[in-house]
Amino acid sequence: MSVKSTFSNISRRSVLVGGAAAAMAGLGGRSAFAADKVKLQFMYPVGVSGDINRLMTAMIAQFNAAHEKIEVEAVYAGSYDNTEQKVITALGVGDPPATWLPINSALQTFLGLDALADITGKAKADDIYQDFLPGFLETCISDGKLYGLPFQPSTPVLYLNKDALKAAGITKAPVTWTELLDVAKALTIRENGELKRWGLTIGGGWHDWIFECYCRQNALVPWTKDKVLFDKPEAVDALEFWVKMVQAGVMPPASTWEGSANDFMAGRTAMLYHSTGSLTNLRKSSPFEVDVAFMPKNKTFGACQGGGPIMIAKKQTDAQIEASWTFARWMTSTQVQSQWGRDTGYLAVRKSSWETPEMKAYLEQVPQARVALEQSAYAGAFLQVPGYHKVREYLKSALDRTLAGSIKPDAALKEAADNSNREIQRLLRRRS
Repeated sequence: MSVKSTFSNISRRSVLVGGAAAAMAGLGGRSAFAADKVKLQFMYPVGVSGDINRLMTAMIAQFNAAHEKIEVEAVYAGSYDNTEQKVITALGVGDPPATWLPINSALQTFLGLDALADITGKAKADDIYQDFLPGFLETCISDGKLYGLPFQPSTPVLYLNKDALKAAGITKAPVTWTELLDVAKALTIRENGELKRWGLTIGGGWHDWIFECYCRQNALVPWTKDKVLFDKPEAVDALEFWVKMVQAGVMPPASTWEGSANDFMAGRTAMLYHSTGSLTNLRKSSPFEVDVAFMPKNKTFGACQGGGPIMIAKKQTDAQIEASWTFARWMTSTQVQSQWGRDTGYLAVRKSSWETPEMKAYLEQVPQARVALEQSAYAGAFLQVPGYHKVREYLKSALDRTLAGSIKPDAALKEAADNSNREIQRLLRRRS
């Protein structure tokens, strides 16, 4: 399906949806609808494989066509990390984009920079709270105030090469960690000592996100608002299980985010932990049937929310803030969320999006997409601490060195926890 036709369903509704959003935001006859257009920049990343960039460009074009008094310029900024750094740089020189799409863990970072418009009042006036899936709006809330709207939330899921499972005589996805290891052993192929296919790959680059899911599967949320708990026994046990899979020869000790997806599509790994946002690309680009399952549990099922919200810059004119709110509302509207979820695999964040005729028809054709919705019941926020970027680097270093065999899990995680907590406390002292 072409990008143009992809958004045809939205385009027929976009004027109505956009007009309703504008009316809800109270924009009629106000400065945002003066003779001149209100021009906004929207800075966004691409965090998964596939054709996301062109899909986003088409979506912004649809918004602009439906809003004659607002013009949004879409600015692709690279990865989530690149987007965050570019926004921070722009804030430093007093010229930030009007809106941007960071990873949801960046909330405390931008609050520390006094960068975000408080949109609590606008959201209450529009009465939108009840239509968001439970838990996802909370990733945009701090001290009872709302600072963004979830746009493309995700969780990791377990992707499976269904043909490979069938050939190995495996009839169902693994449900527990023990079953995961057993299935990975059965799916790993070596010929004359040479590896032909891994049983399992954990997508690198965001493996700290997946590791937090493992902690939650051990009934541990590995952080509070002012510290991390990476050195707790439940976290050490999770990393020891990863080491066990590497030592069993069923999982590579290192990978990249994009490379792991490519390995899965090429048949070089039979199972893959990756984002729900990769569903459409993996399903369409793989020469085999792709299945999707919950991440296996240990003590419980557990996941954590990735993806990002649309945030609005604080230091801009009232007209720009109003126009930015109209844009954020449109991007998170029922029909747009339904379309974005179907086109990408990201989790449509509005309850009403799952009730549209188009989504119901899609789920009949692609039942794998329902896994993300069902697993979201076990999902919590991902690493909401000050200085999260450095904290992530400390944790990723601990994971990488442990899987490479250069340090023991308990020592690595204690080091990561100590370094992280020093950084968190430094930032908290600066704010006080």
